[in-house]
Amino acid sequence: MSTRRSFLKMVALAGGSALVLPKLAWPFAQSPTRIRKFIVPLQGLGPTGIPVATPDATTFPGEDYYQIHVGEFTQMMHPDLPGPTKFWGYADITNGQTPNHRYLGGVIVAQQNRPVRLKAINQLPPVHPLPVDTTIMGAEFEQNRICVHLHGGLVPWTSDGGPFAWFSPTSNGISFLNGTGVPGEAVYRYPNSQSARLVWYHDHALGITRLNAYAGIASAYIIRDDFEASLIKNHIIPSYEVPLVIQDKTFVSQAEVDKGYIWGKPGDLWYPHEYEKSSDPTGRWDYGPDLGVPAKNPLPDLSTVPEYFSDTSVVNGSLYPYLPVEQRHYRFRILNGSQARFYNLQLYYASSRDSGEPNINQPGPRFIQIGNEAGFIPFPVALNNPPMQFSVQNDANGNPIASTLKYTLLLAPAERADVIIDFSHVPVGAKLILYNDAPAPFPEGDPRNDYFTNDSDQTPFGGAPSTPPGFGPNTRTLMQFQVVPRVGPADPSSMNLLEALAVSADGQIGQLVNGLLPKLDLLEVRKAVRVRDLTLNETFDDYGRLIQLLGTNQVQDTSNGQLEFGRAYDSEPTEVVHQGATEVWRIFNLTGDTHPMHFHLVNVQVLSRQPFNVPAYDGVPQFTDKPRLPDPNELGWKETVRMNPGECTTIIARFDLPKVPYSVPTSPRTGGHEYVWHCHILEHEEHDMMRPLVVK
Repeated sequence: MSTRRSFLKMVALAGGSALVLPKLAWPFAQSPTRIRKFIVPLQGLGPTGIPVATPDATTFPGEDYYQIHVGEFTQMMHPDLPGPTKFWGYADITNGQTPNHRYLGGVIVAQQNRPVRLKAINQLPPVHPLPVDTTIMGAEFEQNRICVHLHGGLVPWTSDGGPFAWFSPTSNGISFLNGTGVPGEAVYRYPNSQSARLVWYHDHALGITRLNAYAGIASAYIIRDDFEASLIKNHIIPSYEVPLVIQDKTFVSQAEVDKGYIWGKPGDLWYPHEYEKSSDPTGRWDYGPDLGVPAKNPLPDLSTVPEYFSDTSVVNGSLYPYLPVEQRHYRFRILNGSQARFYNLQLYYASSRDSGEPNINQPGPRFIQIGNEAGFIPFPVALNNPPMQFSVQNDANGNPIASTLKYTLLLAPAERADVIIDFSHVPVGAKLILYNDAPAPFPEGDPRNDYFTNDSDQTPFGGAPSTPPGFGPNTRTLMQFQVVPRVGPADPSSMNLLEALAVSADGQIGQLVNGLLPKLDLLEVRKAVRVRDLTLNETFDDYGRLIQLLGTNQVQDTSNGQLEFGRAYDSEPTEVVHQGATEVWRIFNLTGDTHPMHFHLVNVQVLSRQPFNVPAYDGVPQFTDKPRLPDPNELGWKETVRMNPGECTTIIARFDLPKVPYSVPTSPRTGGHEYVWHCHILEHEEHDMMRPLVVK
């Protein structure tokens, strides 16, 4: 257990109360101060915002063909930053155009059952813009390696972009089978057999995934289908659609350059490069030798960290943006694209005294969630901003054995939400704040990772001054909506049906509008061929650093005087499944964090969550309470599932491979169809919370 969790356990966390504790010293660097909030518009889709790629529909008949350039570029992110920010990212060059590199650019819009063929061309420079820790597996290779992972896509493993399928301008990994014969190029083929949904494509190269994603190698991929089109045509869901990619970033200040930061100029991205051990005055994480666990090697000068929380809210590449909205319904396609930060989203009217701050006693319109990362959910859910409450039940020795959590729209890294917000009854001129109060790390938090107006002055500790009203750093006030008069006719009453269904217990309304969203095809537990017990683990690596691991229920190590179940990513595969088989996985979280577990290839269904006695776990669980059902907005398919500390999360999946009109070879590394499952806290994934998922 790290010091961040030990500290908060001592203060007896209850709900958001820990978020207003006096802030401790800030060991992480801070963005340049006095970045004004809500003075830049939200970037939409388009050439001057987030560019949308244009397909070539003729080169491969029946397919949309894209050529994507992967390169380095700079972009001015906010007028108050001291300079432009250097990024790595995607740009469309399909029809011979010059790359228009913009942050999050290269958005692809696909149609169900029309395949996409994507050629990625790697023209990155040899030196990464962020600090590279070569003690991480795979990071000893070239720094400009990439691979493209269609996150949430049902694709052949050769196009999945797994970690060992990386390629650089000059070489490639052992699982790379999708080259064109030209160094630095790869072709990915996506069948698009899935229903309408927001997926995304991002880098997944071994050893540098967390760095490449933070540097900007990511974009959206939207799948459309006829069912979604009918909902829009019949005015059930709005045609006004806005993507919201929510992230947190820290930008290099002149003070950091003066202190010796060598990976960027003022205005560039800052990323941590030092492991803050618990014996240091402001250390953030446990260090093995401090707890009597010997380290085989000294800490490296340039080190990975267990997780990273930045100080500046970024939405669609804009820092604290504003969005004018008419008095009508809007559909927001929300993606948590952060490294590690969770978001508990709420919408409040702005304070009458300060339009940059929320009045938490005046909630705005409801969120009506109609979908998640696996498409539409079977029943809409109303999220009405109830207060978030978190409580921990401890055993006699103070170890957490159960937790209870209530929240609004909670999104872990990689989770998506498809929501409708009705601004029809909001007065013209009103301003609303999209607000977040999720602790970081989630769920217990550390006050040092929370930035908000009038937080405590840290200059005596070498940190930043208190955040003044109207400025960053701030991770609570994400963006502002500015309500303007409606242009054109009012929305038809049919657009209120999903909200009526979500908030009403009236059976007649249910009969009237139920079935507007797709019916869920439930997987049957009785048809499962196997129940697997798996574990989420935390221990120390050879350098004494905290490391997260996946494992089974079989003990792997007792050298620390404890039962340890974790396995390294490159150890022998254990999750080897048969094609077409249905399996139930019981996943026991032995750590203090909630982990967003992402499954390549498959969507899963959450069956239950059940608390168990963590200290007593020896491979056979002692459950401490009855299982509970998944949350209402999880009652559908999922591909990223939150797994809470002290709980067994039970899922069910059917391991079907995609149907494609060509043969797919097996992996030279695993002998099967090589996928992975992993935590999508990117620092966890990289070190080393990822395991093979092999289908035979």
